[in-house]
Amino acid sequence: MLKITVSNMNPGTRFVLSGRLAGPWVEELRDCWLKEEIDAAAKCHIDLREVTFIDEAGTALLSHLYRGGVTIEASGCLTRAIVQNFSDDRAVNQKRPAR
Repeated sequence: MLKITVSNMNPGTRFVLSGRLAGPWVEELRDCWLKEEIDAAAKCHIDLREVTFIDEAGTALLSHLYRGGVTIEASGCLTRAIVQNFSDDRAVNQKRPAR
């Protein structure tokens, strides 16, 4: 089960997730994200502090959103480690020379 609460803030949009980001709930978040039609100029934030589990597909979606400029807030050892990997990947990609 996953609860998604969307708040339109000035400026930006905030997604608060509660529960498990796994299985069919990953697609539910993706659909919710696409319906919001986020303005590229406005900041978007995802709050994972109430998420209890993230599967591989959920991790891939969050990584994609993070690379697109979304900020992610997490708590708990595993969730913070997943989010930390996104920023580590971004730092590695920025240090690679262009080919």
